[in-house]
Amino acid sequence: MNSEIYLLTPPEVLSGELSTDQFVPSLLQALDSGGISCVLLCGTARSESTLQEVVAVLRPLVQDRDIAFLIEDDFKSAASLNCDGVHLTSAETFKEAREFLGSDNIVGVDCGISRHDAILVGEAGADYVAFNNRKPLPEIDDPDVRAFEENGPRGPELLTWWQTMMTPPCVSMDDVSIDDASLHAEAGADFIAVQSAIWKHPTDPAKAIAEINEAIA
Repeated sequence: MNSEIYLLTPPEVLSGELSTDQFVPSLLQALDSGGISCVLLCGTARSESTLQEVVAVLRPLVQDRDIAFLIEDDFKSAASLNCDGVHLTSAETFKEAREFLGSDNIVGVDCGISRHDAILVGEAGADYVAFNNRKPLPEIDDPDVRAFEENGPRGPELLTWWQTMMTPPCVSMDDVSIDDASLHAEAGADFIAVQSAIWKHPTDPAKAIAEINEAIA
């Protein structure tokens, strides 16, 4: 299967409901369990200063372990705060983000279940395409594109379709459970995005990461 873990932080870290002092011990447990290729700081910060403060604490912990550290959408802050790149939650800003960050930084795109968007950004040079079955299709005016999208595969089948058609890596962005991790890996996900399965595990994040790694080995 050869999938790797793409770790999503709890949105409460940026919202301020969970302080970095509270979160860091759990994060370190997860990071030191191995198999994580990328950490995405998820959610919306209360302010620019909050984003700066959180990144200043978490980014070195991640990067010192040779793991990529990304933030959502704000590609200008990704550059100024020395992140490894940006995860775009919409394909609309890909061109601007790529031009701003250049080729040395990661620009990944969450395309929801849109194969059309995925093909466009994949061919335009996205470092990865993420498929997220929790997002609906965007409004589509072109009837041919609409038919293509509405008749497309969903769930793990979408990952398999991508692997048979395109070369950029794909991320299963469905907040995959431990029980479903092997299914998404077998379907062709290069990276498995996990969030609640890690931070809400009944034992601890280290145990959760170990179980994910075992499932996708």
